[in-house]
Amino acid sequence: PDGTVWLSWMCRQSSTLLRMGSAVWLASAAGFVGVALGGLVSLAVSRQQIREARALRADEASQERYRRSVDRRFKAFSEFIIQHRAARGALQFYYSQLDGKPSIGDINKALRSARDSAAMVFLVLETERTYKACRGVLRALGQVQSVVYENAGRPSAKLDHEINNALGRAMREFQNAARAELDVNGPEWPWVEGESTYPSGTAP
Repeated sequence: PDGTVWLSWMCRQSSTLLRMGSAVWLASAAGFVGVALGGLVSLAVSRQQIREARALRADEASQERYRRSVDRRFKAFSEFIIQHRAARGALQFYYSQLDGKPSIGDINKALRSARDSAAMVFLVLETERTYKACRGVLRALGQVQSVVYENAGRPSAKLDHEINNALGRAMREFQNAARAELDVNGPEWPWVEGESTYPSGTAP
């Protein structure tokens, strides 16, 4: 009988130890799986954050490149318009009845400066319309220079009117093309034949 009791007690102890061992193993396995899953989730989140950070940096870099492009084009277009206006002002003065008018050499210099300023425009422009408009302005400048030289010493109001229309029409198209390229809001302004671009009281 004592042996039977002892054997029964040993069986109960072994069963208890097995259950405890299984519980400990399961707890350890669950802990390991939890840690592994946590690591995978953390890795996935980190990768997503890295992708989002890269996308954000790429977007910021793209916006910065676009901003610099707009700045370069705005500066080039503005300089071209200013030089063109200076040439037209010199021509206006040349055909006026005022004293101290510029010489043919001065007119040639003003026209050359206007043409030279187009070089930067061609380097930075991004649309075909602006390209064609800029070429149109250069063509008008070249034609005007020929007319001025052919009629040197014989200025007339009619000639001045024709020159004003030729240069004004070409530049107005360039201005509209530049505004469209730079996405400037507002309507386009077509050139009206005979439109005066002279300041009030200065037209010949």
